Amino acid sequence: MRLRTLFAITIFFAGGICSTAQDLPYMENLYYYLENTSVFEENQVDGRAYHIPSANLSLNGKWKFLYADNPDGIPKDFFREGYSTRRWSDIEVPSNWEMQGFGQPLFRNTPSPFPANPPYIPHDLNPTGAYRRDFVIPSSWKGQQVFLRFEKVASASFVWVNGQQVGYNEGAQEPSEYNITKYVKPGRNSVSVLVTKYSDGYYLEGQDYWRLAGIFDDVWVYATGPARIYDWYVVTDFDQSYTDSDLSVDVDIRTYDAGLENFRVSAEVSRDGVVTAKMVSGATSLVPNGKKTVRLAARVLSPLKWTAETPCLYDLNLTLTSASGKVIEQVTKKIGFKKTEIVDGVFLLNGQKVKVSAINTHMQHPETGHTMDEATIRRDMEILKQFNFNGVRTSHYPPVNRYLELADEYGLYIFDECGDEAHASERVSSQPEFEAMYRERSRKMVLRDRNHASVIAWSAGNESGEGPNIAAVIDEGRKYDPTRFWMYGGNAEKNPAEEIVGPRYPLPLEHEVLYGLDT
Repeated sequence: MRLRTLFAITIFFAGGICSTAQDLPYMENLYYYLENTSVFEENQVDGRAYHIPSANLSLNGKWKFLYADNPDGIPKDFFREGYSTRRWSDIEVPSNWEMQGFGQPLFRNTPSPFPANPPYIPHDLNPTGAYRRDFVIPSSWKGQQVFLRFEKVASASFVWVNGQQVGYNEGAQEPSEYNITKYVKPGRNSVSVLVTKYSDGYYLEGQDYWRLAGIFDDVWVYATGPARIYDWYVVTDFDQSYTDSDLSVDVDIRTYDAGLENFRVSAEVSRDGVVTAKMVSGATSLVPNGKKTVRLAARVLSPLKWTAETPCLYDLNLTLTSASGKVIEQVTKKIGFKKTEIVDGVFLLNGQKVKVSAINTHMQHPETGHTMDEATIRRDMEILKQFNFNGVRTSHYPPVNRYLELADEYGLYIFDECGDEAHASERVSSQPEFEAMYRERSRKMVLRDRNHASVIAWSAGNESGEGPNIAAVIDEGRKYDPTRFWMYGGNAEKNPAEEIVGPRYPLPLEHEVLYGLDT
C-alpha cells in the first residue's frame, strides 16, 4: 500500500496593499497584470479569519477545463456567456492539473524553472488553465450579499462571473475573496477562471518542492445579510501567577446596502457545556457600507491552559443582534488560553520553559499533489505525536485551514510561515517594488490564522533574501498580531528583524555542540 503521509524533514530552524482597480480587459492585458509588481490583486475584499457562513455552496467537484502551454492557447472569449465548453476536458477541483494529466510536474530546489529576471516571465512557456462551471443561486439568497472565495490557486488567477470581469490575484498559498453580488442573478450563473503558473508573484514562490499549478484548495460561494460579523481577534493574557486570564475579543462588524441601528455584539465562552465567560457590548449603530470594531473583554477564572501536552480548547460563540434582539448572525469557533513570552532570552509558554521538537512539513501528497485531505493530516499528526514531536514549521507557506484546526486539537506548536521564498532571485528582498507584495502575503496569513491556539510564532518566510522586505513582512504582521514573536528561515546566520533565531543547517559534528548529541 502506498504511504499516504505528508512529507516531513527534521529542522533546526533551517531554512496589502491593493492596487486601484484598473478596469482593463484581462484577456487583452494579461502581461500588464502578470509582470507588474504594483498589481498583485484587484477587487478583493479584506483578509479575515477563516469562516464560511451557513448559507453556502461548495464549488468543489467537476469543472470544464482547457490546458495550454501559454495564455495564447486559450480562446480570448472563453469566459463569455454562451461560450461552448463541450469539447473541453473535465477536471476535479480542488487539484493540481499536473496530477490530473495536464502539463508536466516539475521539482525545483534553488533554481527557477526559467532564467530569473524579475518581474518578467516567459511568454512562450507559461502553463495556463481555463476553468468554467455553473452554479445555482438559491431563491432564499434574494437580497443577500454574495461572495466567491478561493482558498488557494497557483499562481495567478483572473476571475469572471456571468461573463463579467470580477477580479485578479497573485499568491499561490493565500486566499482570494470577491464580493460578486452585482455580478450574479437568481438561478443559474457561470464562473470562469484563467490560471497561469507564472507571474511576477512567482518570484516569491521558489519553495523547494514540486512546482504544481491550478485551483488546488476549496472554492466557495456564500451569502450574508446586509450586516455581518466580518472578522474577530482573540487575545488571552494570564496574570502574573498564570492562574486567571484576561480575554479580549475585537469583533469587526460590516454593513452593505443598509445601515444597522442599535445593534449589540455578545460573546460566550464555554467548555463541555459549562459557560466560563459572557460579554455583551453596548448598543451602537453603523451607516450603510460601514465597518466598526467592537471590543469585548472579561476576566476568566482559572481556565485550562492550552499546551501541546494539554490541548484544552473552549467554544467561543459570537452573536450579532438587532435592536429588537433578533439574531442576525452567529459564529462559533475554538479558542485556547495561552501566553507566549521571551524572558532573558528564554521562550516561555504560560510562564514555563518550552523545548520545541519541531519538523518542517509540506502540504504534499503522493497522489493528489498539493491538495491535502483531512485523513492524511490526521495520520501525519498522529505519527508526529507518536515519535514525540511537538511542533511544526509550515514550510514554506501557510497550510490549509484544516491543518491549523487539527493542530489546535492534537496539540502541536505551529510556526506559521509566510508564503515567500525568493530562492532563485533573493535580490527582490531589497527591491522596493516588491515590498507591497511581501507585506500582503504577511497580512493575509496573520489575519487568517491569528486566532489559532496552535500558532505560537510567525515565520517571515524562507530563503527569500536578507533585504529590508523581510523586515517589512514582520512589520506588517505585527500590525494585526503584536502578541507573537517572529523567526525567519534565511540563509544568513541571523536576520536583524527576527526575534527567534534557530541555527541554520547545522553540520553533523555541530549537533553535539548545539544540542549535546552523540555523533
